[in-house]
Amino acid sequence: MSDIPKIVVVIPSVLKAVKAIRDITKDFLISNNVADADTIYDLELVVAEALINTMKHTYKFDPSQLISYTIEMKDSSVEIKIRDFGPKIDPKKLKPRELSKPREGGLGLHLIRTLVDNWEYKEVCKGNLLFMRRRVF
Repeated sequence: MSDIPKIVVVIPSVLKAVKAIRDITKDFLISNNVADADTIYDLELVVAEALINTMKHTYKFDPSQLISYTIEMKDSSVEIKIRDFGPKIDPKKLKPRELSKPREGGLGLHLIRTLVDNWEYKEVCKGNLLFMRRRVF
């Protein structure tokens, strides 16, 4: 196990912060001996998609709003939490777009469902908490 089993970062709702979180995700995984490049890329991608969805749909790209990002090693898995403090969403209403209709964007939910082992929205007193887990060893 690495000397850094968990990282928590709070970022503003701005797209430039997504690159920083992708870098943190990659460096964290490498420091925890995750060597598979595809796994690292998949997790960078789902983190970026989830952050962008939060920025776009929850905060409407309001840079004054904050998002909390946590990445943590748990046994042979990595757990990722993305927390916002915006209006509650109804996870039952989240539908990935129709893949047979090509267009740019709208693949975030599909990628999350495809590239992680478990994902769910957990109940919090204010806002939303997306929890994702993927086995890495």
